[in-house]
Amino acid sequence: MRDASMSSHPLSRGERWLASCLVAAIVGAILLPPIAQSPAYHAFADQRTLLGIPYAADVLSSVAFAIVGGAAIAGLARVGRARHDRVSEACLWSLAVALASTGIGSVVYHLDPRDATLVADRLPMSLAFASVLAMAVAQRISARAGGVALAVLPPLAMASVLHWHATGNLAPYAIVQYGAALGIVAIVAATPRRGDPFPWPWIVAGYALAKACEAGDAWIHASTGGIVAGHALKHFAAAAAGAAALLPAWRTVSREA
Repeated sequence: MRDASMSSHPLSRGERWLASCLVAAIVGAILLPPIAQSPAYHAFADQRTLLGIPYAADVLSSVAFAIVGGAAIAGLARVGRARHDRVSEACLWSLAVALASTGIGSVVYHLDPRDATLVADRLPMSLAFASVLAMAVAQRISARAGGVALAVLPPLAMASVLHWHATGNLAPYAIVQYGAALGIVAIVAATPRRGDPFPWPWIVAGYALAKACEAGDAWIHASTGGIVAGHALKHFAAAAAGAAALLPAWRTVSREA
């Protein structure tokens, strides 16, 4: 007799596509030539010290992540807030913890920017990327696929950081970061909204702005006469993207009958 549990719940087209993309990403991480971390990555434009804090602008702006993550944790624990499906709830908690941890890790890194401390920054960031991607999967493909994504993607994402730290090969982490961003855009663009509570255009726009500010670190610093550099602005834009993704954590359940 055939297994009814397998035959009655076949994979949907979206789930098959997702599985194919995951396999392709893993194969790409294995086959891509090694990418080394450039030493110039740590040479941030704004190197001012304030109140004894080195790289003060980058250190202090990192606190934005901790504020957003901490506020989201408080919001998620609040009585009377609107609840979502189990997978989306788990994704929200995972992202909130990831952002709060990113705030700590980013401070640690920017106080002493080098590869050894960058691990503390990238580990929670990789968890954040994976959590947001799992949210998109849960909302736009299926709760079943989202649950699998949340179970599989965070360990793989954080393993990519540990792999870079152990081998110097940045390729798997690059696939995690840019693959997650492209995956979110592709999923959202290809699927209907279906009452999705997450403001995906704002999330994507915030991330894109953060990457633009990061790339324009020195240019922004020079253009503003040294008032602010791109990397500090990157922190604010990325924290804003995280806040947009966590908006459901602060929604209150309707009191209308």
